Amino acid sequence: MIKLDKRHDIVEERLLLWLANDVEGIRHALIRIFLQQSDLSIQDIYENLSGSFSVSYHSVAGMVGVISSRIGILTGTRDSYLRCRLYRIREKDLSVVRRILSS
Repeated sequence: MIKLDKRHDIVEERLLLWLANDVEGIRHALIRIFLQQSDLSIQDIYENLSGSFSVSYHSVAGMVGVISSRIGILTGTRDSYLRCRLYRIREKDLSVVRRILSS
């Protein structure tokens, strides 16, 4: 249990720092998209964000990469039919992410 609590603290700290630099609200919107839907491709996320923000496909891919690798709250699986990676928030991190976005 101690390891899980420590991991939650690390995830919370990294996510808070990443969101603190969100001037336009794009990062918050990206996380909200993941809370509303699961198994999203970069294209799905880009289409959601491009309606409200001026973003490029590559910037969206970069943000998803940071969330997945540095913050560590996303898991990606390859879809054999679409040949693209589908992302979702890890089940064990959902409560932390919801708490941070609600505050």
